[in-house]
Amino acid sequence: MPDIAPSGIRERKKLRTREALIDAAATLCLQRGFDHTTVEQIAAAADVSTRTFSRYFPTKESVVVAMTGDMDRYLAAALAAQSSGITEYEALLRAHLEVFKPDADYRTPGFTRMAVLIQIINNAESLRSSAFLHQRGVQEREAFVVMGRRMGVDADDPAVRMVGDTWTVIFANAFAGLGMPGHEPLEPRTLCDRLQAQYDLFCRTCKPWNAAGGPNGNPTQAPPVDSDYLP
Repeated sequence: MPDIAPSGIRERKKLRTREALIDAAATLCLQRGFDHTTVEQIAAAADVSTRTFSRYFPTKESVVVAMTGDMDRYLAAALAAQSSGITEYEALLRAHLEVFKPDADYRTPGFTRMAVLIQIINNAESLRSSAFLHQRGVQEREAFVVMGRRMGVDADDPAVRMVGDTWTVIFANAFAGLGMPGHEPLEPRTLCDRLQAQYDLFCRTCKPWNAAGGPNGNPTQAPPVDSDYLP
């Protein structure tokens, strides 16, 4: 009978090294800024060589992309619990609100991870692009695998990609400027209110837009968005 213990130990060690690199990158990027953080610094902070770093991540950007993993899992679980009687976009909104829990007296793990990502992205000119925001394909994101099942299609179906691309724009608009000097504090309630406002604006654009400024004549104003942050 084969001995599988060494393989299990190696896998756990690999996972610990990967997590150490992600944590080191998050800490350094928050302290120094993404553009001023190097692969060598990340590797040193994780107590590994740059060669080891390259076995886990091909680029510095890919480490930041990997930070979305935890959030993706939280979102997938929340999305799977949403009613099938609402639109996919409303399901995504409700899932995010559930993950961030704006009325809780604590910061959820999902919000904590997202807050780090928002601060890193918003303070790095090189990351404010659709190329970065879409580095992980829709079919590779657990939440959109769940979305595919919800819609009755494969995760790489064009309909799922359309939902994913549209939601990326909505979400990117919602977190524009957060975590930067001169902007609102990055708190669960702030992010959720801005996400709700952007979702409401999106829904209004799906209806005739009259001279009064919206389909209802008196629309709630969404927060202004700095176009530099649009994907």
